[in-house]
Amino acid sequence: MNWRISKAAAVLFLSSFLFPSCEDPTAIGLELQEPGTQIGTTYSDTSTVVASTVLLQDSIIGLGAPNVQVGRVTDGEFGTVTAKTFAEFGPLSFPAHPDSIDVTKGADSLIINLDYSYSFGDTTKTLAFNVHRLTQGFRDDETYYTNEAMSYNDTPVGTVTFLPRPRSTVKSTADTSRTVPVLLKLKITGGFANEVLQTLAQTSTLDAFTNVMKGLAIVPANGSAGEGSIIGFSLLSSSTNLTLHYKSKKNIAKTTTFLYTDRYYNQVQADRTGTPLASFTPTSANGSTLSSTATNNRTYLQAGTGLATVIRMPHLAFFRESDPVAAALTGKKQDRQLAINKAELIIPVVESSVISAQDSAKLPPVISVVTATPSNRMALTQGTQGIPIALTAEGTSQRATLQYRGKQGGYVYVINITSYIQNLLYNRLANNGLILLPSNLSDDAATPTNLAQTVNRAIIEANQSNNAARRIKLRLFYSTAQ
Repeated sequence: MNWRISKAAAVLFLSSFLFPSCEDPTAIGLELQEPGTQIGTTYSDTSTVVASTVLLQDSIIGLGAPNVQVGRVTDGEFGTVTAKTFAEFGPLSFPAHPDSIDVTKGADSLIINLDYSYSFGDTTKTLAFNVHRLTQGFRDDETYYTNEAMSYNDTPVGTVTFLPRPRSTVKSTADTSRTVPVLLKLKITGGFANEVLQTLAQTSTLDAFTNVMKGLAIVPANGSAGEGSIIGFSLLSSSTNLTLHYKSKKNIAKTTTFLYTDRYYNQVQADRTGTPLASFTPTSANGSTLSSTATNNRTYLQAGTGLATVIRMPHLAFFRESDPVAAALTGKKQDRQLAINKAELIIPVVESSVISAQDSAKLPPVISVVTATPSNRMALTQGTQGIPIALTAEGTSQRATLQYRGKQGGYVYVINITSYIQNLLYNRLANNGLILLPSNLSDDAATPTNLAQTVNRAIIEANQSNNAARRIKLRLFYSTAQ
């Protein structure tokens, strides 16, 4: 069906060049037509798009995230990723009569209950986690990032081997009409449980308690026992707690419930030895990049480890190069007036990485699109704690994100960047490129996003050859004044 332009529409179109204060033309109706069928428009998908993988590992805040991660996975493209959790805990309330606690009998046990709903990797394989006692306490004046570690005693105080069952539920024993999440339960006996009991009896404030009991480190066991998947725990869940079982001086069974405080986070480490990303190391500078030409025409994104993709379109000015007719009439070089009717980035995912439903589930749940700086960092708003400057989704006030189209859509991400391209062409924005960030964004720089709470990843086909069957494309529909 042909798109018919009324006389009124034509007048409005021409006035967009005559009156600079008017808004830029929009793409209304263009999404209903195939490339090349728009009357009065020109179509192009051959503009050069250059993509690189960028490392942004030193700016991922983990402190206080709703979820923390523990585990280890190995992947031929991304290497070995290890997640550890460091957490402070304290009693829900101190005993009204601590002198009634018989510390000489010792604690029966300390039960750690962990609610988990996130997983990444092979959950059909059993995992082994160790719990260690922190030897370093949390500080209120420090920000904790996912590339930081805390020191802990080498000897574990407890261990557990289990088959992950994320998002599973069972009927409540207290009320069979409702279900409760399947929890990871870890039982600690002996010396550490006794020390928790003694500290409980000898302190009456949280600060005093945590000054002695600095917290726990939950880490995957060494070797293959701790490898297979990474599990995400919700430390804020009402089902997550620690329960201390002990006896009173009258030999009555007692329990005290402990909760995690607001001081906890997870560390995420990546060993990329032997992978296409091997040059990215823990000591690599923030903003370091690897061109797609150095990584088999691919770029990478992974939350937690700080991998993102930066996209640049260096030759956009070509579309406004000198108008030969105007130059002949005036004898001067003159850029032509041009309106972007619609601009889309088409970003293909490596098909072999998403051919199954399980593979597709490993993709980042959200990929935000933020503007880049010349040094490959994210452009930030002004202030002591700037937040990334994101593109605005066309026709809304919401932040722009990539939209994934699965098998039926050709395994690609798509985003409409019409206004962004129009602004670049008229020098209203600096052409520093865009960063594809495998995370949502927060309005508060100190609020952890899922960049700190997952390790989901994507592999992008980033071939720069126009002859490549699958490559990043900038699809442009544009019109020029006649």
